[in-house]
Amino acid sequence: MRPVLTPQQTVHGLCDSYTVERPIGTGGFGHTFLARRRSDGLAVNLKVLRIDRMADWKALELFEREARALASLDHPNIPRHHEYFAFDGQQPLPPTAIGELDETPGSVPELQLVLVQDYIPGRSLKQLIDEGLQLDGARVRELLRALLEVLVYLHGLHPPLVHRDIKPSNIIITPEGRPYLIDFGAIQTRVQVGTSMGSTNVGTFGYFPMEQIMGKAGPASDLYSLAMTMLVTVSGAPPERLPLDERTGKIGVHEVAPQLDARLQATLDAMLEPIVGNRLPNAQTALDFLDGKLPARAPSGPGLTPLRPRALSPSESLPHLRRSDLQWLWAAAIGLGGLGAGLVYIVFFDALSETQLVRVSPLWLTPIVFGVGGITGENHRSRHPLASAFMWAGIGSILLIAFIYGIFPTL
Repeated sequence: MRPVLTPQQTVHGLCDSYTVERPIGTGGFGHTFLARRRSDGLAVNLKVLRIDRMADWKALELFEREARALASLDHPNIPRHHEYFAFDGQQPLPPTAIGELDETPGSVPELQLVLVQDYIPGRSLKQLIDEGLQLDGARVRELLRALLEVLVYLHGLHPPLVHRDIKPSNIIITPEGRPYLIDFGAIQTRVQVGTSMGSTNVGTFGYFPMEQIMGKAGPASDLYSLAMTMLVTVSGAPPERLPLDERTGKIGVHEVAPQLDARLQATLDAMLEPIVGNRLPNAQTALDFLDGKLPARAPSGPGLTPLRPRALSPSESLPHLRRSDLQWLWAAAIGLGGLGAGLVYIVFFDALSETQLVRVSPLWLTPIVFGVGGITGENHRSRHPLASAFMWAGIGSILLIAFIYGIFPTL
């Protein structure tokens, strides 16, 4: 795609003007340029979204969400926001001008949205991993601590902000080794305990936990993504290649990172619990756990004591089936639902509107809830985990239908 700005071009904003130096990145929703602020020569990023090249309004929604979020943030490990405006090639316009456009993105004039923030020199953690980055335990701990402190800040805002897309490519490491968390387009601001967190699932498969697939992202969801990012960094392997305990659905932290000390392993393990209720609840708790202010729990994995041991009786489900005989059913249901979610949000994501994405969600969400219900029944020693699975699938389907046809049209 041809860049929407050219070197030496002057872009006039509402607060200042900027001279474009060079393009530095192209994403799914636009381009990023290195520029200099005319008033003082400060290096800045210009993130540009070309309205007439959007297939639908989803890109605009995420872009505006990032702009609003960044404008309210003030943390040394988050790029500073400067301004946000529309640009027609000659003069700046307030972003509200977009609201006066036609409903079809491709029919609008060559109008651009520009988000201005500090330029952070350095490379993404993904680039460093691809180059063979190797970190010792002390550096992993230092990196984890710095990013947990960013999450303490985000989750402590009112309302809390949940990033929802923490991964190696969204962490920039400066030449001095300082990490920055970037790309706030997926951020979620409506965090409510025990309720749905939003109607659109945003994130990167492999890095976000199960509850985020169901639209219930919370502070603990960011902990899971951060821990997965740390394990990918340590191992150099993508999430799908990390060893998984088929019985518990957990990543084998000790197997992936045996060189880390026991407390750091236990912290990552507690952040990676698949069931959100078993996971560390927030970033401050994770920091306290890392510092030894909370009792240690043994990492779980092959050959190790599980984080929360549970005993399985030989026959508690159906008269002719032991519970272990049903493990394949729960795994198959969750796998089928995950495959369906992958098809919807990776293959057909750009072809479907947000309303269509919500309405097809029962096709993949119901088998996931069925599998989770079965696992929950076994974990609570239910005599009939199969009945528990059907019960939770039914309840989940009813709530989802009520949301789609009752609540979603009003959002």
